[in-house]
Amino acid sequence: MGALTPRLGIDDVNVTDEAPPANPSTGTLPLLLAWVALSGCASYAPHPLPTRPDLAARALTQSEPSALDMNAIATLAVLNNPDLKAARAQTRVSEAQAFAAGLLPDPQLNASSDVPYDHVSSPRDPRYPEYHAYGLTLAIDVRALLTRTSKRAAADAAYRQSREELLWKEWQTVAQARTLYVAQCIAAERRAFLAPATEQYALAAARSRRALARHDVTLDQASADAAAWAVMRAQQGVATRDAESAAHALDALLGLSPDTQLTLRPLGAPQIPVRDEIARAAEHLQDSRPDLRALAQGYRSEEAQVRVAVLSQFPNLVVGITRARDVSDVHTNGGTVSFNLPIFDGSRGDVAIQKATREQLRAEYQARLDQATADVWKLWDEIQQLRSELRELEEQLPSLEQDAGHSQRGFAAGNLPAASYFIAVNALVTARTTRFDLLQNLWSDAIALATVTGTQVQPAS
Repeated sequence: MGALTPRLGIDDVNVTDEAPPANPSTGTLPLLLAWVALSGCASYAPHPLPTRPDLAARALTQSEPSALDMNAIATLAVLNNPDLKAARAQTRVSEAQAFAAGLLPDPQLNASSDVPYDHVSSPRDPRYPEYHAYGLTLAIDVRALLTRTSKRAAADAAYRQSREELLWKEWQTVAQARTLYVAQCIAAERRAFLAPATEQYALAAARSRRALARHDVTLDQASADAAAWAVMRAQQGVATRDAESAAHALDALLGLSPDTQLTLRPLGAPQIPVRDEIARAAEHLQDSRPDLRALAQGYRSEEAQVRVAVLSQFPNLVVGITRARDVSDVHTNGGTVSFNLPIFDGSRGDVAIQKATREQLRAEYQARLDQATADVWKLWDEIQQLRSELRELEEQLPSLEQDAGHSQRGFAAGNLPAASYFIAVNALVTARTTRFDLLQNLWSDAIALATVTGTQVQPAS
């Protein structure tokens, strides 16, 4: 706006003493407004993308314990997970949007200038500056002021929704970290159990081959012993791959480099809350579950959007004040009012869209609440069934271990054929493997139940 004065040519005119001075508002007011506007402008600085992975080489310092329990792994996941870091950045975007929605609308400044150029006036005319016409209009959008409160309420609710969604992602990350912790622990226990059994099967298969060479056993028996050893070796290979896969997945979830070694504490059976505690938690899911609270905030945000759409039905008023001077040196002050005529559109389409969106969000909230309640009792029933099967199996394990021990001693002494030995060992291996599967499924359901109810899950004492 400060460049307006040279364009008018005032500096090029030799004004006499009788000529009236130029109106100071034509230069001072625009310069003042421009200075106020530019004083609050943000500056730009480039922020390049990263060029290398940001993975930690260690999970702990030397002063901390080397073996981590389930809670320590969950804490590391919340602090270091890369996806959660990105989700927190997204939450800051919602916070900035809420800040922007609370700002007052900027006024609009319109300026105009008319400079005569025909033979009626020339720069040599002493009154030439008086023939210069100008106009200044300062206006404000009234609708933006009327809808500001509702828009800010919508943005604030959307920000709270993003915070609740972030918390729900943290819950899910904790559940995933605990699940991988369990998978790695059980896979390590399975591998440790299968290693000596595989060695025994290898010795039995080698003995059968030597006996076959002496024609002491049949080919079918030797082949069966070799096949049993191959099956046991395959099971050990699966357990090894499961442990390595869980370890790599856990490192990635914790934001650690792939070669990081984590030492985990051994794991027992989970401690399951009693039915009354689960029933109380199921009655308050809408208060404890972050995803349900996030949907509720989203619904409140949409409620505010409906109010904005309803207020937008009214004519959009733009009110302003003007100051002008025409070519005959007549100065005027006045005002302007402009508004649209809501005859055809009238924001009725936007109102219909916002109300339909609100109803959709209400239906989604009801469906999520119903599904959460169903998930609680589905997991509870599965846990009870798994606990019953695990209890029955653990009651049979001592006798199976005793039979396997007798068979091993008889086989080592040469008093028991390999087929009978394999039957006893197979029974124990099958029972132990089934126990590992039941224990892992029990832990998975217990972790899921703790997640959907907002309760804690811990190993049994």
